[in-house]
Amino acid sequence: MNFDIGYHVVDEEALEDGDRFEEKMSVVEFLRRVDDMSDLPYDIAVYGLDSYLRGAEDPEEISEFIHDILAERVNFLMTNNPRVQFVVDNVEYWDEPVLPDGADRIELNTIFRGSLEQVGPGWYSSNLNVTS
Repeated sequence: MNFDIGYHVVDEEALEDGDRFEEKMSVVEFLRRVDDMSDLPYDIAVYGLDSYLRGAEDPEEISEFIHDILAERVNFLMTNNPRVQFVVDNVEYWDEPVLPDGADRIELNTIFRGSLEQVGPGWYSSNLNVTS
């Protein structure tokens, strides 16, 4: 896989040997660093987005919260130009990229505002500017 600068939501099973970035952190740590404008590695594998959203009482509200952080810190992110892999257990396409949650689905466009595009099976990509 060829990962460009930006966000990549990738099904863990879609990652081949050598595709996974070595630098790993939790979604909570990633969001904290972005919000604090702390150092970010160029290549980051972020884990836990799916469980964070599925475990929330209101996944839509948490998705809005994540979007707000990424949108408010877009200049910081674009200055650092990271390649961010959100590694998830399962991502599907139902008119848009979603995380299945039993009979429900968590729409990723709430976070990425429709900028996620399918690059391959189980792989969706977005630029860093989630406001446009």
